[in-house]
Amino acid sequence: MRRIKTRRENAKSSFSRLLTVMLATAVLGTSTAAAFPNQAWAGAGPLSDRVNSGYDDATWAKLTDDVIEYDEVPNLIHEFNTTMRTQWDNLDETRQDLANNLEELQSARRKASDRLDNAKDDGDLSAVINSTIQKTVLSAVVKAMSSAAVNPLSKSNLIQLEKAEKQITMYAQSAILSYDSLSKQRAVLVHMKELYDRQYALALKQQELGMATATDVLTAQKNQLTAQSNIETIDSALTQILPKICTMTGWPADATPQIASIPSVDTSKIAQMNLEEDTRKAIGNNTQLQQLRRSASANTYAGDTARLNAINESDEKMKIKMQELYNDVQAKLVAYESAKDGFESAKKSADSYAKMKELGMMSETQYLGGMLSYYSKEASYENADTALRQAIETYQWAVTGLVNPD
Repeated sequence: MRRIKTRRENAKSSFSRLLTVMLATAVLGTSTAAAFPNQAWAGAGPLSDRVNSGYDDATWAKLTDDVIEYDEVPNLIHEFNTTMRTQWDNLDETRQDLANNLEELQSARRKASDRLDNAKDDGDLSAVINSTIQKTVLSAVVKAMSSAAVNPLSKSNLIQLEKAEKQITMYAQSAILSYDSLSKQRAVLVHMKELYDRQYALALKQQELGMATATDVLTAQKNQLTAQSNIETIDSALTQILPKICTMTGWPADATPQIASIPSVDTSKIAQMNLEEDTRKAIGNNTQLQQLRRSASANTYAGDTARLNAINESDEKMKIKMQELYNDVQAKLVAYESAKDGFESAKKSADSYAKMKELGMMSETQYLGGMLSYYSKEASYENADTALRQAIETYQWAVTGLVNPD
């Protein structure tokens, strides 16, 4: 099939630590995505010059709408990423060229066979010899071309091409994870900023009544300004990440598609992990280790011993790497469950705050402090959710051979 040619002190400090982690994640997503920067795009939008290449109508409609969804990234990369589209196009064109050349050679062989038959009928020995040579040569070339037409690229090159596509998919999904997480953290920060604004206004009023010191006012103002600064920092990070996501998924770098929100992590995937079996798969799927195994024998005892030692050492490193990734998933799961419990508990309390304040059972100061604590718990939960999803997917990427042991 041809590919397409074109396409609160405590709450504040706690949240600041979370923001630092999230921005570090964003930098990772941006730096990996930068391996595929500024890909050219000839069209004016996501639907420009594109035709359905075999998907059902519903799937194709989702791929070509103005929303980028996390789970559809592999298909977006395969169909619309400029780098991969060019590589697959070249492969298809090579196959087509070989098919055309093969047809011409087969026609020439048939003509040579006809000439041979005629020469035999005429008793022309010289023509028989020449036609026999021509037919033999053409038959050998046709045989070689037939094999090439089935697989014009070597198996190793084809594997590398497929691996490159998976790597771009991994980079794009990592960037989308960062984008989604920062977007959710921003939404929480906006709520916290509103509460800090109210805290600052309350501190000023209390200062007028002699119920708050200048230090209290400055602290409230600092919290307010810090929240605003954090929002601006996240906005800057989102602005840097979006063009990378766009170019990797086939959009113009300056496009503004909607990045669909990613649902909460599916923890059932963890129960499906089998470290021993997954490690065997990771070793078998890793192209770095495959190349080492396919390396030529040294034809000497010392050379072959060194080669076997290198293979065994790489396998052991991969085992260690998989164990580390598995342990990271388990650690992130513990943190996720703790953050989730904390958030659910805080949510139950927050649901009653407004009513308690209305009934005079909670002061404005207590209400604002309680709500700030709630949003801090929500931020912790969102961060833990993303961290666990990333750990699970890194493990799964390793199983498919995309994470090297070094």
